[in-house]
Amino acid sequence: MSYIRKQVPLHLREDFSGTSLICATWCKSDVRRTALGVDVDQEALQWGWIHNGQAMLGQAESQLCLLEANVLQDLSTYPDVGRVIADGNSQQPTDQAQLDQHVSRPADIICALNFSVFLLNSRADVVKYFQLARAAMNSEDGSIFLLDMLGGHAGESSVKLRRQNEITGLSYLWEQAKYDPVKRQLTCHISLKHPQTSQVMKHAFTYHWKLWTIPEILEMLQEAGFTEVHVWMRCMIDTAESPQNNGQDDIENDFEDYEAFANDPAMLSRLSKGWTAYLVAVVQANTM
Repeated sequence: MSYIRKQVPLHLREDFSGTSLICATWCKSDVRRTALGVDVDQEALQWGWIHNGQAMLGQAESQLCLLEANVLQDLSTYPDVGRVIADGNSQQPTDQAQLDQHVSRPADIICALNFSVFLLNSRADVVKYFQLARAAMNSEDGSIFLLDMLGGHAGESSVKLRRQNEITGLSYLWEQAKYDPVKRQLTCHISLKHPQTSQVMKHAFTYHWKLWTIPEILEMLQEAGFTEVHVWMRCMIDTAESPQNNGQDDIENDFEDYEAFANDPAMLSRLSKGWTAYLVAVVQANTM
């Protein structure tokens, strides 16, 4: 992580983790790495343990912990809050001390991806979540908190976009079905198409989002105790011109540091049409 001096981050916490693929990928990258996945959806965590955790070939029990809990709860009070998912079931594992360490260990990285911050519809909940995340971070060595957002005209419009995931081969339809410009609430659906059978699961997932703006999130991060935040952005693909039948997940441009183009009128004009962004909140190492 270039923003902090610690060269080898080892412990990751993935909030709103769903199937916890990021956790499993993180652990497989280095045997020293550990991960905690947190989600309220027991079914998603169970699926993730079976399909992603067990794919770690015996390393899962020592490196990975999946916790059924609400990120708006203070996870430091575990086991008073939350239940650990092990072997596809919600239960207390055999090595309780090891899992206690997974939950209580300060995180080198906390991430809330897939636009999960939009699931929090009140300002009070967002600030509370940021405060709890800040308290769980590694202040001794330095750490980062990563979240993603979208916005601009494309983010506030009715959109149907066919995409295909190159890794899984799964085709899906992303639909922005309803947007309320006063409440800034967006309803989205994902419909899935099986790559072998072509069977369609209509509205397999539905999301009700509050489209927070970047200035609002920056203000709430500051209120929660973060003093250094970096914004990386890229233009959203042009849904009017994109090939809907064979669109790929990775055809957008690379993300760029906002400071590099803050005074570029042409780039800012393109971003106004639609953008996605990563916000990186940094906790520098304690030098005291």
